[in-house]
Amino acid sequence: MASNQEATIPLKFWVDEEQNSIIVAEASGDFVDVLFSFLTLPLGTIIKLVSKNQPHQPLEIGCIDNLYQSVENFNPNVFWNRICQQMLLSPRNPSESACHRLKLKVDHTVPTKYFMCNYCSKGSKLLLSTFVDASCYCGKWMKKEIKLLEESKEEGSWGNGVFVKGDAMFLIFDDLRVLNSSPGNTVQQLLQLGYKDLNKLKEMPVNVGMKEIFSILKQALTSKSPLSDVFLPNRESKRTLTSFSPDTGPSHHRCSLKLKIIVSKSQNRILFAEAEGDFVDFLFSFLTIPLGSIINLMNGKLSLGSIDNLYTSVKDLKSSWFIGSAKNSLLNPRVPHQFGCTSQPIHVPEEDTPSFWYGTKAVNVNIKGEVISKNKDMLRDPVDMKIFEPRCSDGAREPAVGFMKRPCIFVVRDDLQVTPMTTNSSISFVQELHLPLDDFEEHSVEIKNSREALNLLTASLTSKDALTNSLFYVLKKRKMEICILGCIGWKEGKNEKKKDGKRKEK
Repeated sequence: MASNQEATIPLKFWVDEEQNSIIVAEASGDFVDVLFSFLTLPLGTIIKLVSKNQPHQPLEIGCIDNLYQSVENFNPNVFWNRICQQMLLSPRNPSESACHRLKLKVDHTVPTKYFMCNYCSKGSKLLLSTFVDASCYCGKWMKKEIKLLEESKEEGSWGNGVFVKGDAMFLIFDDLRVLNSSPGNTVQQLLQLGYKDLNKLKEMPVNVGMKEIFSILKQALTSKSPLSDVFLPNRESKRTLTSFSPDTGPSHHRCSLKLKIIVSKSQNRILFAEAEGDFVDFLFSFLTIPLGSIINLMNGKLSLGSIDNLYTSVKDLKSSWFIGSAKNSLLNPRVPHQFGCTSQPIHVPEEDTPSFWYGTKAVNVNIKGEVISKNKDMLRDPVDMKIFEPRCSDGAREPAVGFMKRPCIFVVRDDLQVTPMTTNSSISFVQELHLPLDDFEEHSVEIKNSREALNLLTASLTSKDALTNSLFYVLKKRKMEICILGCIGWKEGKNEKKKDGKRKEK
């Protein structure tokens, strides 16, 4: 399968030739590490990786590809700066350092680098950026790359895997359920699948390379049989048909997002929404959320291909099979610092703001010259640093606002194609819809709680009509509330009239 010149991981699988399907595979922790790393990938990274490595077979996950293409097609002037656009197109992986140690590196995003101003590096008020060419206090570009002095790590554990123990063996089923490999698990699982012996199964060894890994990633998001789809010829994929129904369960209030909804009366659906930067920031922040965090927000039930099974496998495997705190970082990876949405209606955990210090190396550190560190005790004469904030007009002095420049009006279509109304014609936009003007009906909607916001995220992953499927019920709910209040008011008014009539009689 894979080229002999590239890194590969050996995998054995057992095939039912009559069914033309892989029943079970067996591999070391190196392969399972790669599978579990899918949970650390932000949605924007997944779209970027699959489209780059399989350009003729685009990945369509609900409307997420439309969000990504909208960011890609935007004029950079719509953002505060070009850094914001870069952040959304290449979001950082919260397990970046771990994923760079994988035998097959799925995420090729450039590792985090650190930059300072060459003119201000001797001053007492220092600015640090994780993006090149950010603007310093003095107005110069921050181009000077500076090394991060990291604390010593447990090198022994690094040599024995990334997320799980590298020398352990695991069973991987066609739907990406993962169990530790043992005779008991093998017998039990094969019996449950209807096999009384191994005679009906043919053993096949393969070497898995990057081509196969990207194919497995794509199929994992769309199919219930990703291994068979990738490794067996003439195979018809078991595609998942996702349906969306709004969750009306309990929720909590974090912040509200206001927008104007335009409905087609004849089609009974939302045509588009008009919104400002806060709502568009929220939509685009979907691209920066790791897959594991999204499944965690949905209590392990995303119904997207076989990804739920990977997540459940991590949850069910004993902690002793993992390295350090890897299990927790896979089940709920945090959005990297500065990559989150500032007006976030749902609770997506973000990394804490790190502290950095600038100085010269300590005596026992084998790095020459000036460095930065997260531990001031590792440096001589440490100077506290401020981190440049790209999500505002002046990242050297101002707190975060969001990715999009304010003020600006955006039009968001039902399938989450976003258009900034800065240089685009509103009249042309309406003409393109080919509907009579009296078919349009305007409503104001406020996403008031986390449940309504989470419904929009879910719909964006499982539907091509994300606004209609997630917000139409909000519209109906508001209408019902108004109707109930109107009825109550009418009854109260009627009662008051009766009381007035009795007073007059008296």
